[in-house]
Amino acid sequence: FKVTGGKMPNITIRDIPDTLYQDIKTIALKERRSVNSQIIQGLAEYLTHKKSTTRLLNEIRIIHENLSLKGFKLSPSEMKSIIEEGRS
Repeated sequence: FKVTGGKMPNITIRDIPDTLYQDIKTIALKERRSVNSQIIQGLAEYLTHKKSTTRLLNEIRIIHENLSLKGFKLSPSEMKSIIEEGRS
């Protein structure tokens, strides 16, 4: 999206569960941020993590394809097991 005139887009979030709001508020207080800033920070961290995970999975797929070309094949369940082991 393009921001013009120096104004940032606004979003309204409705029906936030009380427990979620309290968790965000608690973290915001600890981090010395406003609730709004904490929500923006949380979204940015989530998206960064999501992009990193997607990039890592793509690299794993490329490696797997290269290994398959060399006659070394893993079943989908073996790949899943390896990925889950790497997460722990």
